[in-house]
Amino acid sequence: MKHASAVTLDLVRAALQRPLPGLRGQVWMAPSHRPTDPDYYARGARNCRRAAVLFLLFPVEGELHTVLTVRPKHLPDHPGQVAFPGGAKDGDESVEQTALREAQEEVGLDPALVEPLGRLTHIYIPPSNFCIQIVVGYASERPQWKPNPKEVATLLEPPVTYFFDPAHRDAVLVEVNGQKRRIPYFCIEGHRVWGATAMAIAEFVTAVEEARNGRSIAEA
Repeated sequence: MKHASAVTLDLVRAALQRPLPGLRGQVWMAPSHRPTDPDYYARGARNCRRAAVLFLLFPVEGELHTVLTVRPKHLPDHPGQVAFPGGAKDGDESVEQTALREAQEEVGLDPALVEPLGRLTHIYIPPSNFCIQIVVGYASERPQWKPNPKEVATLLEPPVTYFFDPAHRDAVLVEVNGQKRRIPYFCIEGHRVWGATAMAIAEFVTAVEEARNGRSIAEA
């Protein structure tokens, strides 16, 4: 994929109105040991914990950015990892309500400032047994962050075009169950963005590129 010189709000809206690439868009940033059959989510969803995250877009000097949190190392789920603001569903909340509530709790985002644009494809996370929904939202200006130190060690605010550039991607070999496995990641300010977060970003990149080109990348 080529580096995107511009990702506009109109382009993102168009991408989310098209059929999502789903697993096809996620797989190029998925760990090598992760099953890639289309029924994997359905199997995990039988008894998983439900959660939602917010993929927030906002302009900085005319360019769309997003926000990622670096999780403190003391947290029980995914300590020290980079993720979108989000967390477990509470009661009968909608997916959008969960994502916005969690973003408010973690980074101080006012839900009233966010326009939900749509969703990316859900992802199952085996280590924590979470099924996550990814809500894409838009704020018309950069929010005034108030990160919760109990849940957020630091914030990252990359432009979304950052993820379109292959120079910002790498992979590492990690031992999993006694075998070396390849885990791709985006590198941001010395942090590795991998796992479900990287897969969600990968689907976003694929969806935007396909909307830009007017066809599936797989067909190109």
